[in-house]
Amino acid sequence: MICFTRIDNRLIHGQVVQSWLPKIKADEVLVISKQAAQNTLMVKMMRMALPQGYALKVCSAQEALNSLKTNSDKKIFLLVEDLNQLLELTEQGFCPQKVNIGNTEYNENKKEFSTGVYFNEKDLAIIKNLKNKGFTFIIQALPSSLEVELNA
Repeated sequence: MICFTRIDNRLIHGQVVQSWLPKIKADEVLVISKQAAQNTLMVKMMRMALPQGYALKVCSAQEALNSLKTNSDKKIFLLVEDLNQLLELTEQGFCPQKVNIGNTEYNENKKEFSTGVYFNEKDLAIIKNLKNKGFTFIIQALPSSLEVELNA
């Protein structure tokens, strides 16, 4: 069972390890990143960054759905690299009601919505589409930070 869904292009890093994992009390971290799934060094580095006791799986959206079907008894922290991969998950039938946005990739064509959170028109179209399906997007860097609903 998924206990938390977060978009964060940095994947596993200090905020996730030190703040979110203790709060969520997940058994497993499921990272959705096509790029990381194809890079054994990145997977090894993420494994090293996680404290002992947490299972880690790094895969594509399609592989994630298969994993979610077989691990229904585990509490899973779903860490998605970007909105495109979240959309791919939802097109395959995954439907989280609440999505935490921690950090998104910056480029000059994107507008800043909060510290570390940037979207372009394509991103906003994905968000609008998913909001129409009942999703709620919350910008929140840390559990101790104020939850701010994304109104884009």
